[in-house]
Amino acid sequence: MKKTILTLCALVMCVGSFAQKVTQNASYQFFVDLTTVKNDKLEVSLIAPKINKDEITYNLPKIVPGTYANYDFGRYITDFKAFDAAGKALKVEKLDKNSYKIAKAKSLYKITYLVDDTWDSPEISGEYVFEPAGTDIEKDTLFAVNTHGFFGYFDNLKNVTYNVNFSKPKGFYGATSMIASKSDASSDLFSAGNYNDLVDAPIMYSKPDTTVLKVGGADILISVYSPNKKASSAEIAANVKTLLEAQKEYLGGTLPIKKYAFLIILSDNLKNGSYGALEHSYSSFYYLPEASAEELSQTVKDVCAHEFFHIVTPLSIHSEEIGDFDFNKPKMSKHLWMYEGMTEYAAGHMQVMYDLIPLGQYLNMVRNKINSMYDRYDEKVPFTVMSADVLEKYKDQYPNVYEKGALIGLCLDIKLRQLSKGAYGTQNLMRDLSKYYGKEKSFKDPELFDKITEITKFPELRQFFAKYVEGNQPLPLEEIFQSVGIEFQKEAKVREKSIGVSVYSLGLNQESKAIYILEDEGIDAFGKKLGLKAGDEFVSLNGKSLDLANFRNTRTDFMQNAKENDTINMVVMRKEGDKKVEVKLSAPLFIPEITEKNLLKPVASPSEAQVTLLKAWLSPASK
Repeated sequence: MKKTILTLCALVMCVGSFAQKVTQNASYQFFVDLTTVKNDKLEVSLIAPKINKDEITYNLPKIVPGTYANYDFGRYITDFKAFDAAGKALKVEKLDKNSYKIAKAKSLYKITYLVDDTWDSPEISGEYVFEPAGTDIEKDTLFAVNTHGFFGYFDNLKNVTYNVNFSKPKGFYGATSMIASKSDASSDLFSAGNYNDLVDAPIMYSKPDTTVLKVGGADILISVYSPNKKASSAEIAANVKTLLEAQKEYLGGTLPIKKYAFLIILSDNLKNGSYGALEHSYSSFYYLPEASAEELSQTVKDVCAHEFFHIVTPLSIHSEEIGDFDFNKPKMSKHLWMYEGMTEYAAGHMQVMYDLIPLGQYLNMVRNKINSMYDRYDEKVPFTVMSADVLEKYKDQYPNVYEKGALIGLCLDIKLRQLSKGAYGTQNLMRDLSKYYGKEKSFKDPELFDKITEITKFPELRQFFAKYVEGNQPLPLEEIFQSVGIEFQKEAKVREKSIGVSVYSLGLNQESKAIYILEDEGIDAFGKKLGLKAGDEFVSLNGKSLDLANFRNTRTDFMQNAKENDTINMVVMRKEGDKKVEVKLSAPLFIPEITEKNLLKPVASPSEAQVTLLKAWLSPASK
């Protein structure tokens, strides 16, 4: 396909003016000037590809891959206009939240519209957009450009080239997995082969703080925006380098990519109290609480480990529903157990396999998933059924992909190792599926279980999927753990240290961003001795902060180092009348006896068979 490469002069002249014409061709030619922000909005201009129809519809996406929610990005578009080559306005009809029908489309030359950001537009009603999937426009500071929030597509014209031109503030850098076709101090030109590829490549514009690691033959870009400079890309890169090296080994010693980008925004004002990341084939976009690299260490490792493993699925293994994603009338795949579940399982399994975390910590992670699966989600709904209808009927069940989905992966891995006498596990399976399908070949949703059975040559697997993934039989956790010498107790009396309240009884105050106690029922015997009450907002524990950014690390340090009868000092904010007052609490540490569920620990005297299978499951040599 012939491409027109524009000079910088042409780029500047075409934006907001018809004095200098840009030649139309078969590609999209977008222009965004990041130096011209008005009321937290940016103007997007498009020199349209040649249209051969009398009418054409331009669409912004309703949903994008990896989000599993209807976000309706068209909500954030205003002042939509269309023009012919002479600058004459063409008739435009808004069809719904996301679509605009343009008349006399054969003469269409240019489209313009304004884009508002999703992070800072409370006046726009509708579904809350998870920040890593959204957009942010902060003049001369930060631009979170999830491309699906800025750019759309014409009906039946998603599979043509996109050229996206940015004018940028002085000293700004556009961090992305894409390689710029042209870049200088004031502008960038990025090209993508089709709309799917464009949406798969977010961009973060800010003053640069970047580090590049060389891992497994790939360049790994780590770009960080920290408003108060609490963490740097170099510090985070040092934190995740060992992790990435372990992931490379877990994937067979090389990576199936040439470049990958971690785009990390650290926020000092979590407006909605949520944080996390969104995966892409060659990058991942992070929105995390601002803290030091040390304080963020395990959070970054856990999140990065999960998102980075998405280079396997859906990049190399995906169904037709994802390979030819419908951004406005999506059909969901029934295989979330693989897309998210297997990815979540691999993120934890890799860390214990390569000694990044001890076995006890890993088993505790698994136990938390078991507790969540049983306590929070409907076990009667088959996982494939939930996946296929996750946008509507089973929307509230989606987080179970990180709980039961990961446990399906664990059971499948150990089952494979049982059947193969330790020689074959899910690492091998995912590599074999990647070789069979690859980036350009999609599988048919109903055929995947049969294909896995065919590839592994273990007919027993078909029954496994029928019972536990397509069916609603409880996962055989006790049997699976017993096979590797892990004792699984569904219930037991134990003495367990705590900060005085169950983590399942904590909430986040959206205004103060403080973690608080939801209900009295969650306060244990030690918490009652301290004097905790429902509604208390945590401030500090033994002088260490218990705010959102530091809660995890402070609690972990306490659990590891505090001893019974140590004097424990806690500060909380408590509502008294119309005011909040600081309350200091103190008591000797008391470790109460409580009933715990789903406990996991190595058996005292494992058999030879258990030791052998455990080694096959957790030893790098078994890969």
